[in-house]
Amino acid sequence: MTTVKFFKDKNIYTGFECFGHTAFSDVGTDILCSAISALTQSTYLGLSKVLNLKCDMEKHDGYFKVIVLEDQLKAQDLFKTLKLALEDIKLGNEKYIQINTIKRSAK
Repeated sequence: MTTVKFFKDKNIYTGFECFGHTAFSDVGTDILCSAISALTQSTYLGLSKVLNLKCDMEKHDGYFKVIVLEDQLKAQDLFKTLKLALEDIKLGNEKYIQINTIKRSAK
């Protein structure tokens, strides 16, 4: 299962963390995992390259984390779009993806 956690501080999205493998199908043919990866990585590119926001990013096999370090208000539309797209993918695929929102202070 893939878990995606969105981080919020005072109702402002500050980042997300994605980990695990969906196990929807074999490695290399898992379209669900590929869709999640494409969405999360595109969101990071939008944050860092289009909006030019300073981000802390960590990525390795089965793990991807992005925290916006400044001007989080500018990132809200991208975070909301990512969450909406993931929730749409989750429909009918509940056993493969879990989405949570964690309230925490940005540090």
